[in-house]
Amino acid sequence: MATDPLSFRSIFLHAWDLSARGIDPLLEWAASANLNTLCLATTYHSGWFIHPAHPSHRAFMTEGSVCYFPPDLSLYKDTPLRPTPSRMFSDQNWLAKTGDRLDRHGLRLVSWTIGVHNTRLGRAYPEFTQRTVYGDSLPHALCISHDAVRAYLLALCRDLAINYPMYALQLEAFSWMTVAHGHHHERDLVGLNPFEQELLSLCFCSACTRRAAAANIDCIEVAATVRGVLDAVFREAPERPPGHPATMGELEERCAHLRAFNAWRHAYAGALLADIKSISLKGTSCQLLLETPPDVSLANTVDGFASFAYAQTPAQVAVTCLAAKKTLPADWSGLLQCLIRLGQGIPSSPSQLRDIITAVRSAGFNGINFYNHSESPPKMLSWIRDALA
Repeated sequence: MATDPLSFRSIFLHAWDLSARGIDPLLEWAASANLNTLCLATTYHSGWFIHPAHPSHRAFMTEGSVCYFPPDLSLYKDTPLRPTPSRMFSDQNWLAKTGDRLDRHGLRLVSWTIGVHNTRLGRAYPEFTQRTVYGDSLPHALCISHDAVRAYLLALCRDLAINYPMYALQLEAFSWMTVAHGHHHERDLVGLNPFEQELLSLCFCSACTRRAAAANIDCIEVAATVRGVLDAVFREAPERPPGHPATMGELEERCAHLRAFNAWRHAYAGALLADIKSISLKGTSCQLLLETPPDVSLANTVDGFASFAYAQTPAQVAVTCLAAKKTLPADWSGLLQCLIRLGQGIPSSPSQLRDIITAVRSAGFNGINFYNHSESPPKMLSWIRDALA
C-alpha cells in the first residue's frame, strides 16, 4: 500500500478542549479522524472567541497571556520574567496527563508555543517591551533584544522540551511583533497602510539601538528616516505627500543604514532560534518548527515551516504551497505544513476540503494542520476523517 506523503496530520487545540471533552475522548476522536498529531497551545495570548460546540458556553474570553502547565521555576532563575499558570490547571497537570495517554491512541504532541506576544508580562515589565521610534511601549510585545526576554524564551522552550513528551515545539511570536495587534477597541483613524504600520512597529528600545550600534549601524539616522516618513503621514492624512515611499525596499534605497538595521534584525532573530535549538532542545529528540513561511536562511536551523492557506480555494492552495516549496533547496527534508482554517466560508463542503488536501499533497508538502478544534463548526470537523482518507 502506498505511503501517504502527509506524514504530519494535525489539529490546533486549546486547554479548554481537553477540559470540555475529556482527554481520552478527544484523543480518540483525533485518531479516528485520521490525525496523528495534536498541536496544543501551552502558552496563549488574550482572545475573545465563539465556541459553537462547547458544553457550557458559546462566547469565551481567555485568561490572557498564561501558560497551561505548571512551570518549572528552577529554569527561570536567569530572568525576572515567569510564565503565569492558568487557573484551569491549578488542580492538576493536564498537559502531563495528555502526554501519558498519547501512545494508546497513536498520537504525537506538539507544543503550540507563544513567545513574546504577552500583554501580562509587557504590562508588568514595560522596560522589556518593544518601543516605537517615538518611544511608545507596545505592551503586547516583549522585545527579543533584552537579555531578560531571551532568557525567558530559552527557559520556556527548555521547560516544555524536557518535562513533557514533545514531538516538537511549534513557535509563534518569537521575533518582533507589529503595532497592529487586535487590542480591545484598537483604532487608527489615520489609516496607516501595511508599510506604514511596519515602520511604526520597528523597535528602537535601548537594547535594540545598543546592539544595532555595536554592528556599526547609525541608529540616529535610521530613527530620523523612519520618523520623517511617519510624521509626514500624520501631518498629511488622509493624503500622502509627493514622493512618499510605498514599500520598505523603496525606503531602504534612500537610507542604507535602514537596510542594515533590518538585516541586523533578521540575523538577530535567527540567532535566537539557533540558541533555542542548541540550548533549549539539547539532549532531547524534540524538533523545532516555525509557524511562519519558509525562510532559506533558517533552513539549517529549524526542522519545519508553515504556510498559511486560510480561506483559499484548492487552486489558490496549490499556488501558495508550490511557491513556498520553491524557496527552499530541493534536497531540504524538513516539515512543510499547510495551515487550513475550518470556518468562514472556505472550505464550503467535504469535497472542497478533499480537493484542498489533494492540492497540498500534490505540491509536495508533507504536513497539514487544521485551525482549530474549539472554534471550528462541528460539522466541518466531521469532514476531516474522509478528507484525509
